[in-house]
Amino acid sequence: MLRMGHCAPTVMQTMLDASDTEAEWLVTLTAGLPGGIGNTGGECGGLTAPLVLMGLRHGRDEMEDGLPVVVDKGHDLLQRFTSVCGTTQCREIRGDARVPLRCVGVVRQAPGICAQCLAARSTDAIPQATRHAYRELYAHWEERGFHCADAVLGDLEQTVDAPPELPDGVTAFMGGTLFTGMTCSALTAGVMALGLAAGKVEDSRPRVLRMIGTMAVGGNAFADELNEFNRVMNLGHKLAGWFKAEFASTQCRALTRSDFSSAADVREYIERDSTAECERIGHRVAARVAEMLENLEPTPPPRSGVSRGRTRKAER
Repeated sequence: MLRMGHCAPTVMQTMLDASDTEAEWLVTLTAGLPGGIGNTGGECGGLTAPLVLMGLRHGRDEMEDGLPVVVDKGHDLLQRFTSVCGTTQCREIRGDARVPLRCVGVVRQAPGICAQCLAARSTDAIPQATRHAYRELYAHWEERGFHCADAVLGDLEQTVDAPPELPDGVTAFMGGTLFTGMTCSALTAGVMALGLAAGKVEDSRPRVLRMIGTMAVGGNAFADELNEFNRVMNLGHKLAGWFKAEFASTQCRALTRSDFSSAADVREYIERDSTAECERIGHRVAARVAEMLENLEPTPPPRSGVSRGRTRKAER
């Protein structure tokens, strides 16, 4: 974290290092997730980064009782994370502290929590009544050929250079992530697309210390030039601001007027064809991301003259 400075990329890089894997695209994918998905205070990067790896590990074809295995694993992660951290929300973890010291502990623990979930059998993580509702909704979306993140990323195939594994990696990001009704998964996918297209990796202790010092004295620690991840995080924040202005909320449950853990709500959602509205939102997000990328100004030069030319492999 002292070389990268932000939660989601740090957690992702830590897990990649632990498995001796080099996949820079996964780090840039998470570049806009710090601060709770585009610095909105939503789901912590200690959750979102592991969910990507869980999706890659199990894919979409590995199923358990009508749902992708990553849904069970992901709910296990949500429960373990909440038990340790008290909440899933970034704004509640960091509180009002000028320097968010609590985040350091969360970032240190997140990879271990993820490893526990990957090793565990997580079929009891979802109550049966809730599972029945999720299964019915997932079957409906499968029939419609719909997935929240795909509705965005599919439209951006010609704009964003994405690896073929990406659909597996975003499997968990549906229904406000794992059907829980939190941040709209189309918005999350849009922030990820910005990271894939415009993200760069920070790897400098002096620059991170400078960012922390700027934060401590009340300066703009998230200025684009202070950290390579800041630019995409700020773009994600702008996307979230646009999203809220367009749709009145960034939260899936408010947008769909549905609690997906309720079979009655799921049936009502299906009967009023709310999937069509979710598809429309996804296409609107993709169009907005494409517009933002088209109008993106050149990356400002780094404020520090510290060289970041060495790769992690070379340092090891």
